[in-house]
Amino acid sequence: MKHALQMLCRLLDLLIARGLLLGLVVWLFSAPSFAANLGKPAGPSASPQEVLQSSVKNWVAQSRKVPADQVSLAPMDARVKVRACDKPLNMDLPFASAETVRVRCERPVWQQFVRVSVVGKAPEIQAQAKPETPAEPAKRWVLVASMPLQRGMMLNETHVRRAQVDASVMPVNVLEEPSEVLHAEVVRDVRSGAPLRSHDIRPTVLVKRGQMVLISVGQPQGFQISARVEALQDGRFGEQIKLKNRDSGRELIGRVQGPNQVMGL
Repeated sequence: MKHALQMLCRLLDLLIARGLLLGLVVWLFSAPSFAANLGKPAGPSASPQEVLQSSVKNWVAQSRKVPADQVSLAPMDARVKVRACDKPLNMDLPFASAETVRVRCERPVWQQFVRVSVVGKAPEIQAQAKPETPAEPAKRWVLVASMPLQRGMMLNETHVRRAQVDASVMPVNVLEEPSEVLHAEVVRDVRSGAPLRSHDIRPTVLVKRGQMVLISVGQPQGFQISARVEALQDGRFGEQIKLKNRDSGRELIGRVQGPNQVMGL
């Protein structure tokens, strides 16, 4: 019995020794790998600024269809610290020129502007920006000469016509209605088709001194009195002149309304 116990103890010692030996072998084989892992430095992670610059380069290269090495970024302000973004960066062109890229982060919320250039390629206008169609110049109805007008010519409606012209090149004193040339005469030559200005004409003399003219007092639609009187001075359309009743010798004032016609005041 004692001998059997001794044999059992030796067997247990042998098994324990073999277990320790096996563990030592496994440790020895795994130790180089473990040491290698400890000695191998971890790959450096990119900084938020490097992530931003790389993303901008790739985005510009893809949108402009050029290699990424042709995209150049202007140095960023050293005082601006770029924060890490938890989500993919969003980029667009906020201005008409494609030289400025806006980078936006949703979380945390921030945005940054980066100046870029593409080697060998001129700056482009945003693809989404539609070219502006030049607005047509504003038109204005004015009075133009329908024939060559010579100095001293008495005007009527047949000498002019209304036409649309570019308002940006028209002076403010251009005439607009044919009625404005009635009882008027030309004071300077005007070529056919040229706009007629207020200083190109003047009221013509409709009443001359010494002539007998018809004066009317009252309303044409109602009670009105007419009489013949003498003009004491020349008068143009719309001017006030002195008149004299030869029968009574009384002097009157009237406004010239037409050839030898005066409205009493």
